[in-house]
Amino acid sequence: MGELQIDLKINKSYIWIYFIIFYVLWSVRELWIVQYLDLMDSVPRAITSAIIKIVIWIIPVILMAKIIEKSNPTSYLGLRSNFKKSFKWICWVFLVFIFYAILNITVLDNNIDFHIGFDEWLNVFLLVGITEEIVFRGFILKKLMDSFRFWIANTITSFLFVSIHFPIWIHKGLFLFPDILITSINIFVLSAIFGYIYKKTSSIWSVIIIHSFYNLLVLIFY
Repeated sequence: MGELQIDLKINKSYIWIYFIIFYVLWSVRELWIVQYLDLMDSVPRAITSAIIKIVIWIIPVILMAKIIEKSNPTSYLGLRSNFKKSFKWICWVFLVFIFYAILNITVLDNNIDFHIGFDEWLNVFLLVGITEEIVFRGFILKKLMDSFRFWIANTITSFLFVSIHFPIWIHKGLFLFPDILITSINIFVLSAIFGYIYKKTSSIWSVIIIHSFYNLLVLIFY
């Protein structure tokens, strides 16, 4: 009985060890490796960046789901969820996105810019939603819900989600007050919304699609 309790405790707490290692590796990519990526041509740079992100973000959670959780990774990470459950939420959020686009064009007088490079299409539109939602909603939020109620787990996940942006903000010189506070709040709120939608739909695909199209709106307007 004692050994079982220890195993359960370890199984619940390894998430923090994982996140620290993950954070260090991603910080190395954002603060050091990025300077070498910047020397490459656009297409090789985009592809290399995508490979590095998949290696750091996706492969470890697949291995942990299989080895530690002893589950099928696609099932554990929510990749086999019924898409029909999330369709209603996706439609509602798309209506919000349409309103957001109309607001930018008419009231804020922002022009739509579809001149998006290959790197942005691959690494911002296509890949970010998949990698970030699989890790933060499909794995971290799911794992934290083993130990906490949903809103506590969602809040912790959202703080962690904000923190993972710090290295690139530091690299780009964007870590300045009060802009950093406003941006952090914005990302925190988005993360909390993504977590809520994930809970309501039980589908990782819903938040992947919503996250990706939110990024597309940011790309074409800003």
